[in-house]
Amino acid sequence: MRSPAFLFTLLVAAHAIGQSNPFSADTKPFMNPAVSRIVFKGDSTAWERYHAKLDQLVFEGDGQIHVAHIGGSHVQADMWSMELRHRMQNMVPGARAGRGFIFPYTMAKSNNPWWYNPEFTGKWTAVRNVMRTDSSALGVAGISVTTHDSLAHLKVSFRGDVYPGYTFDKVRVLHRMDSSYQVFAWSADTTVRIARRVDERAGFTEFTYDRQRDTLQLRIERTDSTQRQFTLRGIVLDSKDPGIVLHALGVNGASTASWLRCQRFSEELAQLHPDLVILSIGINDAHDPDFSAARYEANYRELIRRIRIANPDAAILLTTNTDSYVKRRFVNKNAGAVRDAMLRLSASEGVGVWDALGVMGGEGSIRSWEKAGLAQPDRIHLKRPGYALLGDLLYGALMEAYARHIKLTSR
Repeated sequence: MRSPAFLFTLLVAAHAIGQSNPFSADTKPFMNPAVSRIVFKGDSTAWERYHAKLDQLVFEGDGQIHVAHIGGSHVQADMWSMELRHRMQNMVPGARAGRGFIFPYTMAKSNNPWWYNPEFTGKWTAVRNVMRTDSSALGVAGISVTTHDSLAHLKVSFRGDVYPGYTFDKVRVLHRMDSSYQVFAWSADTTVRIARRVDERAGFTEFTYDRQRDTLQLRIERTDSTQRQFTLRGIVLDSKDPGIVLHALGVNGASTASWLRCQRFSEELAQLHPDLVILSIGINDAHDPDFSAARYEANYRELIRRIRIANPDAAILLTTNTDSYVKRRFVNKNAGAVRDAMLRLSASEGVGVWDALGVMGGEGSIRSWEKAGLAQPDRIHLKRPGYALLGDLLYGALMEAYARHIKLTSR
C-alpha cells in the first residue's frame, strides 16, 4: 500500500518536474508557459487507465509504458521526441526499458535522427505516405524502402550526447512477406545465440538474443531468383526491462491525409502496444492552400478510430500546431482552426489536447523564437534547442496531469 509520505513526496516531485525543468525555468517573455497543461473537454477514462499503469511502474517498478509519437518532420528528426523520451525514461530511476521503433531513413535518402546510425549495403528506393499516387502498402512508419539486390546488409548502432546507448534482447523486423527473401541477425561475438521466428500473418521476422546487445546486424538474402524485391517497413528494438519506451513515427511533409494512406497502420501500431499515442499532425495540413477545417477534423477523427483499433484502451493526446508563417511573411491563420478542431475532438472523442501554439506565445510568436535562436529562418521548423524546449514543456504538462491523478487517488 502507498504510504502518505511517499505519495506526498512523489506529488511534490511531479509538480517540481513540471515547474523547474531547465528550459521552462528560463522562460522567454514571448512564451506563455501558464497554458502548458493537458486539457480534457470530454471523457478522460482512457487517461485514468494510462495513469494507473504508470502507477504500477512508479510504485512497483514493474511493467512497461509504450508511447507512440506520430507526426511530420517535427517527429522524423526525433529532436522533440528525443527530449521527451529522455525525460520520461529518467522519471523512474533504473527503469529505462528500450529504444523501440526505428527506421533507417538514410536508406531512403532522407534525414536520419542523429541518435542512431544506420550503415547499409545495397541499392534502395523509398515510398513515403506523402506520395499521393503511390498505392504501396505502408505501415506505422509511413515510409518503406525496397531493394532488388540479392544480398544486402544493415548495421544500426547508437551515438549522441543524450544517452550512452540502448541495449536490446529482442528485435522485430517489419517487412513484406515473401518466401524468396529471408532476414537473418548475426553478431560479431560468435558466442551470442540468436533464435529466429517468422510471423507471416503479422508481417515480421523476430530475433531473440540470449543476452543484451547494443548493435544490430542484419543480413537480407534472396533465396529464389524468380522473386526480385524486399521491402523493409521498420524495426522494433525491444527489452524485458521495465520502463518507458517512446516510439517516434514521423515523415517529412506528412499530413493527416498522408497517415490515412497507410493501409497497415492499425495492424502495425498494435504491435507497439501503445498506452499513450501523441498526435502532432497538422502543420502540413494548415499550409495546404486548400485547407479545410471540416476535412481536417474528419481526418483526425478517422485516425483516432484507427488508433483504437490498435488499442481500444490507449490514451490519446493531440498537440496543436507550432506557430508558423507562410512564405516567411504571413502568419498562418489556419493554426487557430487546427486548435479549435482539436478541442472539439477532445469533447467528442475523449482525447487530451496540449496547446503548443499557445505555449509558444500565440500567432506570430515564431518570429521571437527565431530571434532567440530557437527556430529556423523558414519560420516553420524549430532548431534543436527549440525542439528540446518543446519536449521539456510537453513533459512538464504530462507530469502535471499525472500529479493531478496522484492527488485524486491518494485521498
